[in-house]
Amino acid sequence: MLNGRDMAKKCDNKSVAILVRNGDKILLIERKAYNPGFALPAGHQDGDDEITTAKKELGEEVGLAATKLIEKVKLRLNNPCKREGGTHHDWTVFEAESWSGVIKPSDEEVKTYVWTDRQQVSGLAEKLKDFAESLGLALSDENMPKIVEATNSDDAWKRNPGLEPAMHPLFKTLKII
Repeated sequence: MLNGRDMAKKCDNKSVAILVRNGDKILLIERKAYNPGFALPAGHQDGDDEITTAKKELGEEVGLAATKLIEKVKLRLNNPCKREGGTHHDWTVFEAESWSGVIKPSDEEVKTYVWTDRQQVSGLAEKLKDFAESLGLALSDENMPKIVEATNSDDAWKRNPGLEPAMHPLFKTLKII
């Protein structure tokens, strides 16, 4: 029988992200490792259902408890991960319409967190677009594997990142950018 750690080595190609608002501000985390950049709290389902995953990831990454989650977006993205078979992901984004707790970022996964407005998110998205263009790539789903690879190997990006690549199409679909 596989334990949770063994299951986590193979990608299930299913990811969940959680949109948390505080008034007109959106909670973003800066990831410590793969994939460097600013993102919604998120993670792989690893055999759990979407709601369970959303609640678990929100608690693990930022210490918040979601009491009411509303599904906002379902989208397949060509974003790879470092797990075996992680060539794409079927994303589900929930909005935490009701949440509680005090933000306590994960020491293992989160470098920092910020409450951002749309203009700041757009600035992070523009930084990602500029980075992709510096590679001679358009910011598109077909180019996402190359962009993800570059963000994970570029030291300047890691020190001062923009939006995590997978977040760009999710935020566009959510009409945040």
